[in-house]
Amino acid sequence: MKRHTSRLNPFRATNQQFQETTLQSELESMIAPSKSSSSKETTPLQDIELDIERTPSSYFRKGSSHGIQEVLTEVENQAEKRINDGFSEINFTLGVMNCFVITYMFAAFPQHLWIIYIFEALIFLPLKARFLIKSKPLNQILYFLDYCWVMNIAGLVALLVVFSGKDAVSEGVRKHVFLAAYGTSCGPLFGSTAVLPFISLIFHHLHSMTSVFIHFYPPLLFYILRWNQDLVLQSWPDTFRLDHDISFFPNSTHSFMDTVFGNTMIAYLIWFVPYSFWIITVGMDLPRSSRKKKDKDGEPRKPIYDTVFHANHRNGNCVAMGKVFWGRSEEESKRQNAQNDFEMRDLIVYLVVHFLLAMTSVVVLAYPCYLSKYAHGTFLIILLVACTWRGAKRYTYYSTAMYSRIIRSKFNDQLLALGGEQEIIHEG
Repeated sequence: MKRHTSRLNPFRATNQQFQETTLQSELESMIAPSKSSSSKETTPLQDIELDIERTPSSYFRKGSSHGIQEVLTEVENQAEKRINDGFSEINFTLGVMNCFVITYMFAAFPQHLWIIYIFEALIFLPLKARFLIKSKPLNQILYFLDYCWVMNIAGLVALLVVFSGKDAVSEGVRKHVFLAAYGTSCGPLFGSTAVLPFISLIFHHLHSMTSVFIHFYPPLLFYILRWNQDLVLQSWPDTFRLDHDISFFPNSTHSFMDTVFGNTMIAYLIWFVPYSFWIITVGMDLPRSSRKKKDKDGEPRKPIYDTVFHANHRNGNCVAMGKVFWGRSEEESKRQNAQNDFEMRDLIVYLVVHFLLAMTSVVVLAYPCYLSKYAHGTFLIILLVACTWRGAKRYTYYSTAMYSRIIRSKFNDQLLALGGEQEIIHEG
């Protein structure tokens, strides 16, 4: 066999080495600055590198680390805020289980539902008071002077008195209390559940769950006391007496004081008159940044307490009312919001509207509940769906929109800065 050998061509190798040496020299001449020139001129390759460094993407890379850190910091702050608001596995579980317990009792043992109301009120009210006292920047404990809170506290006291025995109070007083509580629960409290957006089933949040409790639980309880009274009387013969001759409006056989509407209005006025006097003479000045009330040294007292009127007015009522009623500029309304310095005429309108809406709800909501078990039940279902829907929207916001808005806001700042740099680059 012949052995085949391959020999390198020396001319071919020399030519290849020459080409490589030439290419390397050309690259070095492009990259290395000219040694013979004392000026700061750059080679074409350096110009390309400088152009790359001046692009928006390079600016973004340089600032992205800082921007990401800002986003992470803000996300952690939001997470801490949610935790401080009670967002935890324990609170969420307790909130959901509480709803299951109430549903089960309503379906299986409705005659005992009033005991669950007392038990939960004795838990919710002290926790809510603690939450309001610790609120910042102003103490919110005076929110308990609002109509819905006063009615629930009065209802709790009434049930505790009833629990002590049906002979503890006279039959006439018991009837007036029952009629007033029935109209209040199925009227103003029902109406508040329909129109106030913060009444929502956010299971971990004490503020939201307490709002649901004081607005939705009373009409739910009176559904049982009104339409399952035989079952209640059978289980608690020495506690309740629900076989009253009930009329909603005055007629030939029932005076104003013997009707649901009459007793509900009287109960409302018992709250409305003292509250109006207090808020006009005292409460209006309490949250002001520069209070009219002076200390002994002549300096304005520091604001400590907030009121429901001020909270609602800051939440959009001031701007809307000023625009609709007085033609007040939006800038002036915002100034009043910032300083909690609202006009007396706004308060008067607020009180009048509160009265009119309360009485309207008695006619529009409580009266149909008085007439029909099915109307009462339908209202309960509709408002339960509304509370659930509001809570679902809040949880959707927590899990999606809240963090995406944080990230978008932080990176928008970066992109706006990059846009300015890019304009400078183009202009140069």
